[in-house]
Amino acid sequence: MLLPRRLMPSVPELVAFEAAARHQNFSAAAEELSLTQGAISKQIRNMEMTLGVSLFDRRRKRLVMTRQAKSILPSVISILEQIAGTTYRVLSAGDGENTLNLHMFSTFSSRWLIPRLPRLIRQYPQIKVNITTVFEPFSFDGSDCDIAVHYGAPVWPDGQLHHLFDETIVPVCSPAFRDATKLETAEDLARVSLIQLTTRPALWDFWFAQVNVTGAASFKGHVFDQFNATIEAAIAGFGVALVPTIFVERELADGTLCVVSNETIRSRGAYYVVTPVEKAHDPAISAFIRWICAESAAYGGLGEAAPATLHFNGYEGTRN
Repeated sequence: MLLPRRLMPSVPELVAFEAAARHQNFSAAAEELSLTQGAISKQIRNMEMTLGVSLFDRRRKRLVMTRQAKSILPSVISILEQIAGTTYRVLSAGDGENTLNLHMFSTFSSRWLIPRLPRLIRQYPQIKVNITTVFEPFSFDGSDCDIAVHYGAPVWPDGQLHHLFDETIVPVCSPAFRDATKLETAEDLARVSLIQLTTRPALWDFWFAQVNVTGAASFKGHVFDQFNATIEAAIAGFGVALVPTIFVERELADGTLCVVSNETIRSRGAYYVVTPVEKAHDPAISAFIRWICAESAAYGGLGEAAPATLHFNGYEGTRN
């Protein structure tokens, strides 16, 4: 339950407080906000009266925040950032028609989707996309998400899923690292540095088991938290990274990375594009689903595409 409005500072008061706290000076805050110093002082005084605390002390002509001011400043900054973000989204979306809010993990967005988006815009010039990076599983409830890309099992609460492709993973490294360590076979990987991914800690163990290599120290090596980072680490010569083929198309094509072993395996999960069931018949969303399924079907890598629609009520997944 919200407090009564009379017990909450107004947005202009919060803006004035944040500027004064940042500058430690009413005059500088007033100049930034195109107000008079008197107006800033009045906003601060009103906020102090509302909260019943003192926010600033004057010491030898210096403005010093009180303990109470320091304690609330991070929350005030967060509130103003949320307001600014919401305002920006409204302004950028205009009337909101044909604007799609996409939520997905960063590696899929940057390495597979965004390079293909110009084709979407050429085909559907009226569509505008807003992409939000997510790091954990989330629910459509209370979210503005129109479309999500999901890796894992074909499961999402109140979501309509379309299969994009299964995931094929391969070991990659820089050509210089391969030559320096004389890597030729899967067995050779047991003696070199393996780049680890925190969100898939058992990936190397799974790969070695699938290619029948025993005795490898599959959990040792430099650790990173996203596929993007493991790929960059492999390019930099940190060792061998185990990555989905869909994320290293460009690097394998231009020779920045090379596949160390011909043994390629399917991981346990697959990629799906998901939309809330209640939005499934929205024309712009339907157009995007058709487009991305066609792109996945045309994908020329090692992943196989078999677009299909499934309805499920549970959820499980992972970050990439």
